[in-house]
Amino acid sequence: MHWIKRFSKGYYSLFGGNSFEAFQPLDFYHFNPLWYDLWISGVAKAIKKLGLEDKKFSEFEDLIPVPSNTRTILAKLITAYVHCNSSKKAGDFKTVSNLLARTLIEKCPDDPFSENSNPCHDAKEIKKIVGSAAWKDSSIDDAKNIGRLITSAGSLVHGLYNDVVTDFAWEVYGPYKVRYKNSDYTLLIRHFTNLKPSELWPARYMSSVDDIKIYSLYQNIHWEIKAVGCHTISSKGSPVESLKKHSIVVDGRQIGNKKRDKLIEELSHKARDIYRQIKKMNIEQIKYKVLLQECYQLKKLFDAAQMSWKPTNEIIKRVKNKPIPTNFLPHGVVIKNVKDYEKIFGIDTFYKEVLK
Repeated sequence: MHWIKRFSKGYYSLFGGNSFEAFQPLDFYHFNPLWYDLWISGVAKAIKKLGLEDKKFSEFEDLIPVPSNTRTILAKLITAYVHCNSSKKAGDFKTVSNLLARTLIEKCPDDPFSENSNPCHDAKEIKKIVGSAAWKDSSIDDAKNIGRLITSAGSLVHGLYNDVVTDFAWEVYGPYKVRYKNSDYTLLIRHFTNLKPSELWPARYMSSVDDIKIYSLYQNIHWEIKAVGCHTISSKGSPVESLKKHSIVVDGRQIGNKKRDKLIEELSHKARDIYRQIKKMNIEQIKYKVLLQECYQLKKLFDAAQMSWKPTNEIIKRVKNKPIPTNFLPHGVVIKNVKDYEKIFGIDTFYKEVLK
């Protein structure tokens, strides 16, 4: 099966039963076709300048964002190609999409397009994590406070990066079946990263920390991760009652309950402040902020190629004072199955015109 068919099976789960009414602060899937072809051409130029197509994955792995974010960029570029008359740039779209797909296949070989999980660590890495973590027994209160930490960090991420760039800074790996001290557990790794994007926001809106990892060992629960990690759900069992052990690591250091609670308070206040600021922004300010957020995802790649990661003047001109299109990706239509998703998002068209 070609990778794009496997991709559509995984990414459909994010939209199955949903419509396009909820994206904030604007509808990204209708906005991106105004300019995405220009960005993709820049990404393709960086890839070719660095010779990544001929390099081993290990040589460029650090230049590509976390898997959930990589899948989302794929979803957006496919739709943008179909709806922004990009046929003359099909070669650039092929270069970028194939490299991102290759990254997922090598990074998460057991389920690269997250049909059911997001397994981004091999058995050796998981064994090392479980064996070296400073595990703490989890009470009900611990589980509830970890939930508060996830909520506060996730709220700040939604402010820093908005809805469709959320997965750049909020990832969940797993679920992994593990054994620790003669007992069986399910391991989830929640990862909040890139929390200090100084190029996007003033310091007063950003976290004082850049990276939070929450390691959790559960029993008697079934987790599902489809398409993107931040949409992880439990289909069986209680996340509170099932949590048995945990370890919270912030910027590489284990933290205890006092620092955890202080961090929850800080992240909650930062999230509140940044939402207040977003509400004050007019549509043109929001559009420019979204351009920055989208382009920032591949900053490491552009930096390595010694190219500017910021939106070009041509990109800005494409969107400035332009209405957001509404004549595709129908509003109010619920996506019921994979075929609906493939038709609406242009999967078959992209395969025939770009990849075949």
